[in-house]
Amino acid sequence: MLINEVLRDVRFRSFFMSGNLVCEILVLFFKLSKSGWVSLTISEGVSRFLKLDSDPELIELSEIDDEFAYPISSLSGLDKYLGLKILSVYEYKISDVDEGCVGVYFDFGGCGFSVIESSEGLTVTDDVVQFLDSKILLRKVRV
Repeated sequence: MLINEVLRDVRFRSFFMSGNLVCEILVLFFKLSKSGWVSLTISEGVSRFLKLDSDPELIELSEIDDEFAYPISSLSGLDKYLGLKILSVYEYKISDVDEGCVGVYFDFGGCGFSVIESSEGLTVTDDVVQFLDSKILLRKVRV
């Protein structure tokens, strides 16, 4: 679903409660050359990629009239990866823990980005993340 596909667009869903930001990046959405839109969530030690039936429509916070708001925005910080082919996907895994995923790394060959789960939600950063905890290792996954 992801391997050998070209990244076309990236969006993210935030979470607001009573107008206050609770989580900046709750879910990431990737538009791929063949599969279309795919979502990524990382929660409770498990990463999940899900092919979507429709586009995650862009919607601003001001357009939502609800105490619990989930706006969707474009993620321009990854523009330099648009048009590049995903060669591999890796999980950051805590060794010896079945559900020990703390993030995902997307390898574009010579460059890539990481998505790391924290208590505040997901964080996106260029390149491989080096953890101080030596028990967190990169493991290639098939997606």
